[in-house]
Amino acid sequence: MSTDASIAKETQGAGGCFPVITDHALEAIAVLDSNGVVHYANAAWVRMHGYQRRSEVVGRQISAFHNKEQMSSNVLPFLQEVAHRGQISGPVGHIHKNGTEVPTNTTMIALKDETGKMRGVVVYAIDTSEPKKLNDEIGNLKSEADKRSAELKLAAARLQERAKELEIVESLLSARGTELSAINKQLWQYMSERGQTQDQLQALKTELAAKEKEAEELSSRLQRQSEEQAKTELRWKTQYSELSKAIKQLHNEVIEMKHQEVEYLEDVDLDAKRVGAKGTLDRDQLKQLSAMAKKFASEEVRESTLTMNKSL
Repeated sequence: MSTDASIAKETQGAGGCFPVITDHALEAIAVLDSNGVVHYANAAWVRMHGYQRRSEVVGRQISAFHNKEQMSSNVLPFLQEVAHRGQISGPVGHIHKNGTEVPTNTTMIALKDETGKMRGVVVYAIDTSEPKKLNDEIGNLKSEADKRSAELKLAAARLQERAKELEIVESLLSARGTELSAINKQLWQYMSERGQTQDQLQALKTELAAKEKEAEELSSRLQRQSEEQAKTELRWKTQYSELSKAIKQLHNEVIEMKHQEVEYLEDVDLDAKRVGAKGTLDRDQLKQLSAMAKKFASEEVRESTLTMNKSL
């Protein structure tokens, strides 16, 4: 039996259990002959490469599921190594039907006959694109989380600084509140004092009005007194003028009376001499008569002066 026929028989043998078992596997499984032709592929292998039916895959070369770079760097070296070691595992890239690369973790196991000659290879491939995407997403999320963590740390530091600033502001506001309370107290005290001052001012105004009224009355009284004094002074001046005139008249009258007294005395002396010549009066009688004449003249002058003073 040829190698290809034996491979096909083995994959279809065991009562058809192999396809049933492998179609339920999550790994993509394919069986190659020694020439690299696919003799069997399970449903996961068909789906991983973008095909709908198994018939689109079976009978094709393994190179149909890899690009040239993947064949030269991964697939051919793996096939050569598995021929010597019997089994090999590692990352191997595949190609989807639409041309996109499908990263996998692939295990190859050699199928050998009784002599040890390799008749084919079983390939197990696990699609790592989803885990890779998941890892990339996890990496992105981790980076984002690290970024967010750094931002949160920075925000926390800023919040802490802000909290300190707020504490300082709160302290300043508290001090300001204390100052404002003191100022408010001073204002109330000032308003109270001002109220008392206004009451005092009102009392002073009332007192001042009373004083002004008294001053007006005093001024009016002084004015009247001044007018009366002016009248009195005028009356005094008039009386002084009249008195001066009266004194002058009295002086003239006194002088006139003195003249009359002198004339009277002369007449008395003359009469006395005449009487003496007749021998009827002595010398002492003549002196006594002369003194009486002088006293009479003086009394007349004094009575005239008293009469003038009474008239003033």
